[in-house]
Order: sequence, then C-alpha cells, then structure tokens
Amino acid sequence: MMPTPGERAKAAPKSTNVLSSLGMDIATTRPIRLSKRVGEIVATTVIEFEAQCPRLHETPPLGALIGVQTDDSCTLYGVVAGAFTEGVDMGARPIPRARDGVENADIYREHPDLAFVLRTCFRCVVVGFRQDGHIHQFLPPTAAPIHYSATVCDPIEVTEFSQRLDYLRILLDAPNVPNDELVAAHVRFVAATSGNPGITDYQFTVRAGKEVATLLRADHQRLVAILQRIRPAASAFLPAMPS
Repeated sequence: MMPTPGERAKAAPKSTNVLSSLGMDIATTRPIRLSKRVGEIVATTVIEFEAQCPRLHETPPLGALIGVQTDDSCTLYGVVAGAFTEGVDMGARPIPRARDGVENADIYREHPDLAFVLRTCFRCVVVGFRQDGHIHQFLPPTAAPIHYSATVCDPIEVTEFSQRLDYLRILLDAPNVPNDELVAAHVRFVAATSGNPGITDYQFTVRAGKEVATLLRADHQRLVAILQRIRPAASAFLPAMPS
C-alpha cells in the first residue's frame, strides 16, 4: 500500500540546515524545495528581472524573496519590487468593458478571451545568488536566463538567505523602485515567512530595524518612515536625533 503524503513527510530526513558565515558568504545545506512557481522570466539584466505570471492578477506579494535556479549549482535571488497588468500586444491599450451592471469579476466571466490578450508581470531587484552551496549577497556574474521559472522561496530558504542583511543596501539604492516601501515590505515578508524556530518574527524585525538604522544613520526622517512601515514597535530602536 502506498504511503500517504503525511506518512512520507514523517519518513523524510530532516534538513540539517547548518549555517555559518564567512565575510559575505553563507555556507548551507540544501533543504527539500517547497517553492511555488509564480512566473517565467521574460526580461532580464544582471541587476533585475521581469517574470510573467501563469494567471492574470496573481502575483507574489511586494517584498517576497524569489529564486531562479539557473542550473544544478546556482540560484539567483530577487525581491519583488512591483507588478503590472497590460495588453499582450504592446501597441493596444485595454478598453473599458463594463456595461449594464456587468463590472469587476463579471467582466472576465463574460469575456474569457481577456486571459489571452492581457498579461500580468512582476519585477524583481536582484539581491544575491547561491553558488556551490554558498550564498553571496551581491550581484551575480550573469543575468537570469530568459524563459526560466521564478519561484517563491520556501521558509527554510528565506531563513538561510536572511541570516545576513547586507543586501538591504541594494534595496535601498535600487533605481526606479519605491525603495522605502520595498525594504519595509521585504522585512515584513521575511518575518512572516522565516522557517527558523529559534527566532520570532518580532526578533527578526528588531534585527532588521537595527540594520536599517545603521544604513540610514544620516537620514533620520527616511529611517523613521521605514521603521513605521515595518511595525510600530520598531520606532523604539531609532537613534537619537542630533542636538
């Protein structure tokens, strides 16, 4: 008799999740992947990539950590910095479809063809990569390949990547993105997603708040705005205003 999914999960060996750091690198074992495919790469550079979602309006949340596995030993990581829906034909703008009380979701039920003439995409800022078991929190040597899958990282992978927070500087300095909102959303995502039983979401938020305070020690107003978006309690870790 075939074992049930629950029995298989109990029988599966647990990941040792050994974490150590050396400079900017983090050596880790690889857990069993529980990631969800959320898109296909359609535009890419070394500093960012864009992925098209399989279904309209279904994007990963702002600040989510996304992985793109390029081969057996390398995974690129990006943080969702925005999303949009547009016509597949770049020269055609969507036109209003509501009429006679038909609006919102009813429009899509009456016009199933919209699923084929519209597309939803999300944009990610590249924040690092994993090569041969080591996590590097700086830009990879090459861009993510076109047509490769983008997946939301599972809790163990999020925990491994966020052991160090040096990459927050990349998010703060990234061009053409809502940097402050992005950093706050990413901290909230990691705090809610992390699979580390030894640290609570509040403890991670405190650690991230201190890191942001260090990076923005010369810009108090911007720091306050970010910490207030992370969670109200983070304001307790603000540096004193210069007299």
